[in-house]
Amino acid sequence: MDMSGEPEVDTLAIWQLRESLDTLSQIFWSMDTVTLPLMDTLIMEYEDSIVNNLPGEREFRQWRRDQRKAYRDSVIQNTPRILESFAIPDSLYYKRALRWTHDQGTNKIKFEKIDTSYNYHFFDLPIYKNDADATYLGTAGSASLPTNYFNRKDFDIAPFFTPYMDYSYTPESMPFYNTKTPYTVLSYWGNPFGTTTNEEDDLNLMTTQNITPELNITLAYQRYGSNGQLNNEKTNDRTFSIGSNYMGKKYEMHFGYMGQTIERNENGGIQDPFWVCDTTVDARSIDVNLTNAKTALKRRSLFLTQSLAVPMNFFRKNADSLAVGQGTVIYLGHSLEWSKYTKLYTDEISSSDKVGSAFYREQFNIFTNASHDSLAVNRLENKLFVTLQPFGPDAIVSTINGGFGVQSLKLYSYQPSDFITGVKPTSQFNTYVYGGADGKFRKYFAWDASGRMNLTGYYSGDMNLQGNVRFSMFPIRDGIHLTGHIETAVKTPHPFQKSVLFNHHKWEYDLKKTTESRLTGELSIPRLNLKAFVGYALLTNMLYYNETATITQAESPVHVLTGYLTEDIKLGPLHLDNRVLYQVSSDTEVLPLPKLTLNLRYYIQFNVVKNVMTMQIGANGIMYSKYYLQAYEPDLGVFYNQKEREWGNNPYVDAFVNIQWKRASLFAKYCNVLHPLTKGDYFSAFNYIRPSEVFKFGLYWPFYVE
Repeated sequence: MDMSGEPEVDTLAIWQLRESLDTLSQIFWSMDTVTLPLMDTLIMEYEDSIVNNLPGEREFRQWRRDQRKAYRDSVIQNTPRILESFAIPDSLYYKRALRWTHDQGTNKIKFEKIDTSYNYHFFDLPIYKNDADATYLGTAGSASLPTNYFNRKDFDIAPFFTPYMDYSYTPESMPFYNTKTPYTVLSYWGNPFGTTTNEEDDLNLMTTQNITPELNITLAYQRYGSNGQLNNEKTNDRTFSIGSNYMGKKYEMHFGYMGQTIERNENGGIQDPFWVCDTTVDARSIDVNLTNAKTALKRRSLFLTQSLAVPMNFFRKNADSLAVGQGTVIYLGHSLEWSKYTKLYTDEISSSDKVGSAFYREQFNIFTNASHDSLAVNRLENKLFVTLQPFGPDAIVSTINGGFGVQSLKLYSYQPSDFITGVKPTSQFNTYVYGGADGKFRKYFAWDASGRMNLTGYYSGDMNLQGNVRFSMFPIRDGIHLTGHIETAVKTPHPFQKSVLFNHHKWEYDLKKTTESRLTGELSIPRLNLKAFVGYALLTNMLYYNETATITQAESPVHVLTGYLTEDIKLGPLHLDNRVLYQVSSDTEVLPLPKLTLNLRYYIQFNVVKNVMTMQIGANGIMYSKYYLQAYEPDLGVFYNQKEREWGNNPYVDAFVNIQWKRASLFAKYCNVLHPLTKGDYFSAFNYIRPSEVFKFGLYWPFYVE
């Protein structure tokens, strides 16, 4: 008895009882959702009957609430959100994050590696990600042309967007994600310590999150831009995109919206390369060809691709035991895309501007002192397709597919009659069929083949046939892979190529269909960081722009032979990352290519803090053999051949420090460090220069929950 006369309480017994109740509570929490509420109510009533009026009742209830919350946070909320879908192998159901692209014609997905390493993100411009070099206008976000011929792709719907597609996505190159936890990426590249006159700021923001295990939404914004080193070359290339995908057990959907806007001041390059090659004057003091010219491009794309799986295992005794997507399945699909592309070029060239007039060869077809050239394409396209899976996703014949497409195009370019009748776009209505098949044998062999034929409309008779085969062996870790590709295509030139009426260009030609055949092979040994590529192309009736930037059709076939080697050699702390590109063109008057292009990144790699921070210190050099580097025509927005002067055989070297700090990667580089010691032949296109003697900084930082 205590002094108050109240019965003494055994505190230890009470807390032992409370711990036992909490253990029971955790056990019942693991039960199904029907039993759980009833058992939880019984426990609470039992607790109330025992501990009512006992000392510490409020503290006990708070302690109990904290314990239940801790259990929910540590167990229930962290229970894996399992994805089950016919489109994804079950071996990937538990992977933290998946990334892929999809085929609009079949809704089939192709997985991509999410590479967060500092080696991949060292190259700040996308034109350097998969090529040894590129021809471009010297500023981020400007028109570009891959040096490797086999990386060149025409954007057939709107050719005037082709030079800018490396900075954005198409519906089939747009990445989609599935993540167990939210995943966000922040990237920045630029020269924050430079002056405002040559400022460069490149930004990439992306966040993706799954609402349910099947439904994902992704938001992305990227901007490439610079004030440039020369006068009047400010560039602003922005893309905003929204993507969503649903990967259900029988239903698959990809949805996306992309908006790209490009604003660029055009200077036509420098007037005299003497001021770059033979002097050390500031780039801003060098005279350029155009002082008041601009290009504005816009692209808006909205697309939806969806498919439904219909199992056909009616006669299987154990059909119910088949996993999702196994056995005989038919996939019914539909694809829809709406896109609008516009281009506007303007300039003001007065009668006293002899340089600007000479740049455009004294040609003024519409106005004598100003230009206002515009192009536009509206696209609406629907596809219906069906895919048959006869046996299973891993069979030697995995799928057989076929589809039918309807394409409606409205094209606008200036015509003199527009002054009287107003703007009247030209309409096209094209139909086509396509089909294909693929299969594999375990992890050792895979193949696919596809074809497309245009039936009616402007592109009637156009076709594309291609096939791929892959052999894999595994005598070493990660295997040895040999891939082959064959392709042939027949294309009708675009209406904007056949007929042009701009202020500075005018033609109307009856161009023939072009034919291109490609045969390529690639050897990949991931363990040795080695890739070897060889390609051969035969082009008939090839289109190119001659020395006056006028479209021309080659009279004779053109042959292209390409060899490309990437190998990362490790000698202790010394790393030698090599990209070597060798190309031969049978007709350099039509297709000029540098015979040899080198992109070499040599550095010392060491741990600053083991498993926390790794650092690389070295140099990255680019050099190409002498050839007639292509020029750029601003109003047409195309690269054309020139015969005034050859460029090359002069290294362009950046000194750098590259850091991997846990998830984040950072780099700092000083561009063109050899400029004071070498002649100034650092042109990125004819009369356009690369960044010179500027400090750049870059950061790539992914955020996600483990």
